[in-house]
Amino acid sequence: MHRFRKALPSVISLVLAVLMVAAAELAHEKEMIFPEITAIAIGALAAPRQVWNTSRLRLLLTISACAAAGVGIVYLVPLPLAAQIPIGLVIAFALITLSGTEFLPAVSACVLPVLLGTRSPIYILSVVVMTSLILGVQLLLEKAGMREKYDFRPVEPDRELFLLRGKQIVCASLICLIPALLHEIFFIAPPLIVGFAEMSKPASKLREKATATVGLIALAAAAGCASRYVLCVTMGLPLALAAGVSCGAILIAVNAAKLYFPPCGAAATLPFIIPGAALLKFPFELTAGYVILTAAVFLFFGERPLAPVRKIAAIIRR
Repeated sequence: MHRFRKALPSVISLVLAVLMVAAAELAHEKEMIFPEITAIAIGALAAPRQVWNTSRLRLLLTISACAAAGVGIVYLVPLPLAAQIPIGLVIAFALITLSGTEFLPAVSACVLPVLLGTRSPIYILSVVVMTSLILGVQLLLEKAGMREKYDFRPVEPDRELFLLRGKQIVCASLICLIPALLHEIFFIAPPLIVGFAEMSKPASKLREKATATVGLIALAAAAGCASRYVLCVTMGLPLALAAGVSCGAILIAVNAAKLYFPPCGAAATLPFIIPGAALLKFPFELTAGYVILTAAVFLFFGERPLAPVRKIAAIIRR
């Protein structure tokens, strides 16, 4: 019975991800697939305790606003992708800050439609519905005594927070510039930017587990692409089945490692909305992009920013 209670949140997370992909497949609407849902499921259900400082209502409102903002940028801002991405980052981080939360996956909800050029309101509807389902399940599990209720404390914006947000936006925008100009968007996939934002927070515990997070991202991307290629492309089986295998594999991995790193959940679902021709290169580019973003965290967001750069410069001068 204890094992069942422990596994139930992960099983529900898997079922919701599979149902989302199945609905998108049946409706022939890929905009219905919101990869960050698997990330939210990991952080809000699979993890023993919610990983973000947010309430359910603020989480839903923030991610919905960010999704609408992302689609709005595609509609209303006729600029190159390299210019749209910084705009999306500014809006997303502003909405998160105004919400008084630390719910950084909302960044992905805003940036994803920008990268994909999504104009359909179906995307926004999917974000609202799927997020609501996860939060509803979380509430039911809390009432059943199967989850600890999170004690949300609003984040009061101060000078340090505004400086951090500005630094995150500038750094992420600069890293995204070349891939955006070359339209190699897998290097800057939204879950990677979320992982960068989580790790760049002051005293983030994820920095101590940076290697493990890279491994989870690589595993998730490889599992998603391999399952889609083998089960869908080669065997002609439904996309939902491959999504079940991919998401199941990453849920097992995070539980085994006891490292509930939500971006890897989104990385496991992203392969189901990319062109089939990109399946081979996707895991390599996604992993490389995350390595670059992780390196940027250690270079520019440590206790002594740029210390490694100064050391290299000193060696060169010698």
